[in-house]
Amino acid sequence: MTATVHQAFADTAARHGGQPFLCILPETAKAYDIAAGELTYAAAADAIATLRAAYASAGYGHGHRAGLLLENRPAFFLHWFALNALGVSVVPINPDLRAAELEYLAGHSEIALAVALPGRHADLLAAAQRAGRELRVMGPDDAPPAAPFPAPLQGTALSELTECALLYTSGTTGRPKGCILPNRYFLHAGGWYARIGGLAALRPGQERMLTPLPLVHMNAMAYSAMAMVLTGGCLIPLDRFHPRSWWDSVRESRATVLHYLGVMPAILMKAEPTPKDLQPAIRFGFGAGVDRKLHAPFEARFGFPLLEAWAMTETGAGAVIIANQEPRHVGTSSFGSEEADVEVRIVTDAGEPAVIG
Repeated sequence: MTATVHQAFADTAARHGGQPFLCILPETAKAYDIAAGELTYAAAADAIATLRAAYASAGYGHGHRAGLLLENRPAFFLHWFALNALGVSVVPINPDLRAAELEYLAGHSEIALAVALPGRHADLLAAAQRAGRELRVMGPDDAPPAAPFPAPLQGTALSELTECALLYTSGTTGRPKGCILPNRYFLHAGGWYARIGGLAALRPGQERMLTPLPLVHMNAMAYSAMAMVLTGGCLIPLDRFHPRSWWDSVRESRATVLHYLGVMPAILMKAEPTPKDLQPAIRFGFGAGVDRKLHAPFEARFGFPLLEAWAMTETGAGAVIIANQEPRHVGTSSFGSEEADVEVRIVTDAGEPAVIG
């Protein structure tokens, strides 16, 4: 039985080694100053094995945490899976964090290492110093520096309950919450996506999933990434959403599935209609928050369903709901029905079952 995210990737790489794992479009490559093109599962597996050995030699292991400030670059996945293989939990760092927020994260997360873009090393070291933490920093292509302290859980076997990542919520009503997420969280998210079927059915080894959403968020990190890993599909991460070139990217990438947030359909609907609007290669869009008035017009114009879903960082696929079956009640903010492994209860402010209406 697959126990870790790294093991799930390794299993897929053994079966689909020649298949593309990641596709980096020229626009994203230019933004990041990296090479465009595809990275196969086999090539990624080799890079991950090299990184894993380097981290192990530097003393990193079970119980350490490592920050990742790598945006949506392929390096994010390579370092994540290599660290996961050793039982090191990753802490994705939003590049837009302000100094005070970075200080809070550096102190609260207790990261021992930050793998970050070179231009952010000084910011991270300053944040850690203000937080009173000792921190090692490295670039994605650097050799890992020696671990600042021994692995806290050294000798303890890894399992699906081993911490895989520490993801921070947006913190709209106070300090961001650090959600300790085990391997099971990510494996269940990808497994849920792989099996839900209906309008969101994923074809093993065939899907090409394009997402402009950030890897610091559970949507791209848990759902998009793990769905592709568990089905042998290809993930196409963009540096961000580019409205003017969006449909060009969709066609150039040969995407079959899109991920979106509600503001995206609204922006795309403002563009002048063209003969290229219909997207026959796209099977469905997965997202949330589409304007109810634009839902049906968008589907009619571009030719594929927008499947509205709901989830949260704290629960992941443990409570996700998606409108992947007809009738979807388009234009009504419907998320569909819960899966068999989800129990839903609607209560009043007093905690009693709410009556209909």
